[in-house]
Amino acid sequence: MTSVLGLGKVSREVFNRSVLPNIPVEKKIELDGATTCLSGKTVIAHSPSIGVPTEALGFFAFHYSAGNVASKFGKPRHLISGIYLPLRSSEKELAQIAKSLGNEARKYGVYIMAGQTATYYGLEIPLLTATCMGERIRTPRDVLIGDVALLVGSIGGEAIWLNKLSRGEQTDIWREFTPLPAILSLQKIHDIKLMHDISEGGLKGSLLEIATINQYGLRVASNEIPLYPGADKLSGDIFKAPTYGALIVIADSEAVREIQSICFEQGLTCTVIGEVTSEPGLVFDKQQITELERVDLDEIYGSLTKKDSVIVELSHALASALELDNLIDLVPEVGLNMVYSKPDPRSPQDVAGLSGRVINAMGKAMACGEVTYGASRYLSSVIIEATRLDSSKRAAVDIRGGDDLHRRLESIGLRVQILPHKIVGDRCPVAFHLKNSEKVLDAYVHPGDFGIEPTTTIIGDNPEYLVGILEKLV
Repeated sequence: MTSVLGLGKVSREVFNRSVLPNIPVEKKIELDGATTCLSGKTVIAHSPSIGVPTEALGFFAFHYSAGNVASKFGKPRHLISGIYLPLRSSEKELAQIAKSLGNEARKYGVYIMAGQTATYYGLEIPLLTATCMGERIRTPRDVLIGDVALLVGSIGGEAIWLNKLSRGEQTDIWREFTPLPAILSLQKIHDIKLMHDISEGGLKGSLLEIATINQYGLRVASNEIPLYPGADKLSGDIFKAPTYGALIVIADSEAVREIQSICFEQGLTCTVIGEVTSEPGLVFDKQQITELERVDLDEIYGSLTKKDSVIVELSHALASALELDNLIDLVPEVGLNMVYSKPDPRSPQDVAGLSGRVINAMGKAMACGEVTYGASRYLSSVIIEATRLDSSKRAAVDIRGGDDLHRRLESIGLRVQILPHKIVGDRCPVAFHLKNSEKVLDAYVHPGDFGIEPTTTIIGDNPEYLVGILEKLV
């Protein structure tokens, strides 16, 4: 398998090797397009998928478009896909995307008819488009005043996932974020008038979209709406947060028990959240909603790149340290720095730090520079030697020296060692000491030398631990 794809459409060889085996096809692939039979009952929906991890692209591209076909009471049957990748993308990435797309299509009996697979200038992250076609199984009935609005699922799960991604955390909870199984199970209920998945704008945005397009009123109350575990801790209005996977259903009140029974069989919650009214527009918790601003988490879509957990953890730790009252009391004249390494670091390029320093800016601690690899030669050498002795010791912070700090470090239970004044060459005295040691202690105090400021180096497992020590010291 070749490692890097060329510019433009992929070759037939690559397509046959890394795409075709991963997707379900109804018949032999045709040139330029495909032919199939359409009828007056054909339902078509199109959606892009971008800004999510590569392994999730195919999943969401399929479910966005197939879910929209199903919500229009259609049975998804055919799909056209476009896989557009940045230059220097690997064939392994292409195969991963195609496999994810193909697995979902097979699961729901959908054939992939045609599409485009290529790399292009101008793309920074992968883009996957999907056009799904299906056959309507029944004509929906008109929505009437007095019909009820139900929520299938809970609010905020997708927001939890995106929040984790933004912090560099890895999780596969995205696999549960699809309304398609619920939609397909509910299609047969005659008294269901409308189904709509929750997308951009969250619950409020989707309800407003329903009320605006269909020109009737919705009155909704949030007191009974279930939240995804942990969603209540997110900042901002959770009812505007991304919540793909949940479903809004409008139905005759007589159908509520049947709908809830089917949802219960699938392990889904189903809650009555409001009703259709004669007054146009959306009233949510007694407030008229006419327009909505996007929430911050929405901005992740289209901009997400793979996060480096070392960079993310260190960045958050430095931000937390800067919020500490009186941190300035620990900043040496040369400035404070903190580093965090990849496992088993071999060179300074495996150790992240602040390219500048945390300095004293008119009596306040201020960070200069950015968190990047290879930023601190001295502290990097400390961590390389420390991890040689104890692989868990991947973080260090350099603060001022002084007898008072020595005593305070010991008072909070840290093992401290005072190093000799003499500095050998231009080497870091802590790294030099560790190179000739058999174990790593918690902190090392260097009393300084001619022209060299006294400093204290604290070593720990991760940056968060170091911030905890700094908090105790200030």
